[in-house]
Amino acid sequence: MEGSIVRRAIALYSGGKDSHYSLLLSLYHGLVPEALVVVEPGREDSWLFHAVNIRWAKLHGEIMGLPVYTVSVSGLKDLEYIEFKDGLKEILSKHPDVEYIVVGAVRSRFQLERFRALADELGVSLYAPIWGRNEVDLLREEIGELGFIITAIQAYCLDLRVLGNPDNSEVLQSLLKAYNECGVSPIGEGGEFETFVIRSPLFRGRGVAIHRARKILYPLMNVGYYVIEDASIL
Repeated sequence: MEGSIVRRAIALYSGGKDSHYSLLLSLYHGLVPEALVVVEPGREDSWLFHAVNIRWAKLHGEIMGLPVYTVSVSGLKDLEYIEFKDGLKEILSKHPDVEYIVVGAVRSRFQLERFRALADELGVSLYAPIWGRNEVDLLREEIGELGFIITAIQAYCLDLRVLGNPDNSEVLQSLLKAYNECGVSPIGEGGEFETFVIRSPLFRGRGVAIHRARKILYPLMNVGYYVIEDASIL
């Protein structure tokens, strides 16, 4: 619109439902994304970042026509924050008009405070559109807007059979059952499960096809992973 102010952003992005839905909401709220920032932690137990299938998030950037920057971090609690800050500072130097960093934090105050401090240090604003939302309502919204698969389960009471299941109605029922019976976070904010988006309004009629994947299961711990080995844009 003539005379309107364009607010530019970069999105911290994992390819999962929360980071993707936050990106979608940022567009709805008038922010224009310039790039995605994908963090590759050296450890699966990173305090701030997802690790499972993170490399396939680059397909999303290709579909949406956005550049994807990769920042490698150690995954160690305090060191990874410094490593990410240094990487993000370099990325922002290439996008001097960016005013916002979009993040998908929902209830982890540790993550929110870390990202807010990071934004302050780098001279930009933090935009966390799903922070503090009711988790059941948020899950229903995300399932209504997106198609995604569960790629990791790391909590008791979750059904390992939902790994890789593209039927979001079945996934919704399973997640709500675990929430109602055991109090498991229905959006996986505490790392109980991780996801990967395969359909979205931002994909402009396209999507992600998974051609080959393998399941790694540890039934005694109720832990499992759906590792994508080959995928492409539909």
